[in-house]
Amino acid sequence: MPSDSSPSGRPHGFGVPIVLACGALATFVASYLVPAQWVFVLQDIVALGLFAVATNLLVGYGGLVSFGQAVFYGLGAYVMALGWQRYHAPFWLLFVLAPLFGAVAAAIIDALSLRTREWYFSLLTLAFSQLFFTIANRWYDFTGGDNGVFGPMIPSTLAVPRHGLWFVLAVSFIALLLLWIITVSPFGLTLRAIRENPQRVEAIGVDLRRHELYAFTLSGAFCALAGTLFVVHDQSAFPGLFQWTQSGEPILMAMIGGMNHFLGPFVGAIIFIVAHNYLVANAASAWELILGIVLVLIVLFAPDGLLGLWSGRASGPHRLSRLRGVLTGRRSAKRVR
Repeated sequence: MPSDSSPSGRPHGFGVPIVLACGALATFVASYLVPAQWVFVLQDIVALGLFAVATNLLVGYGGLVSFGQAVFYGLGAYVMALGWQRYHAPFWLLFVLAPLFGAVAAAIIDALSLRTREWYFSLLTLAFSQLFFTIANRWYDFTGGDNGVFGPMIPSTLAVPRHGLWFVLAVSFIALLLLWIITVSPFGLTLRAIRENPQRVEAIGVDLRRHELYAFTLSGAFCALAGTLFVVHDQSAFPGLFQWTQSGEPILMAMIGGMNHFLGPFVGAIIFIVAHNYLVANAASAWELILGIVLVLIVLFAPDGLLGLWSGRASGPHRLSRLRGVLTGRRSAKRVR
């Protein structure tokens, strides 16, 4: 019987699907209760939550720290926006094509990036992010340059905020279930084993390169899908979606919620977006400072994120040993929960 599993490999039964179903139901009910502006915030949370979980498939499960996931997020948004605005393609066709574009782009970037390892890999993905940002920013005739693409680009039914939220919620629910199935499959277990000890896994005959390719491609497809949901929410696409800062946000969300928990990045997205909206409205100049302080506190006292702190599985000595590993640049020989 399949079981839920975190990146550390611990089984949790069917807790994730149950939590997802309860969260989706609560969000559906909330769409009738909250003010109109919070419906947009809920759309933002759901779309970016999917983006964060998709990124964590690569970072948390695969151990491949990519600063280029915004390439696929932005690509999904631009495929949807340009396809609708310039080519008048059917919305549902674009909705299917965008993840395919993301998967193909990920496979191409993978062919170049995964030839390198560790920080060289991270820096190369960062370079691709900036490359796509530059193309989107300067190719005025096609992308609209720094103005981006904006205006009506979704069916009129989805333009109603509540209906848009329901659509984003339904798509994200299905996508998150698929991601969960991937993480608890033999492929997901092998991916975690590769992250922990690639030499040993390779010695028993596992094709590391192929598994990393699949992880990168799947993550790219789901990130592109999240990009299409951004268009449903914002009805625009602009070069900033490719920025390296956009790639950093889902990693920050995963750190806040907990990379070692499947839903950790989504929890981090909720906290990140709610805090961002509140602080930008009330203390805009303090947002970056407060975010920096929170991240320092998490690294020092809750390296397993808020879910790890809440579950009580990250004890004080273990936190200190992991912190020493971060500071010295060495990995712990034994992964600690």
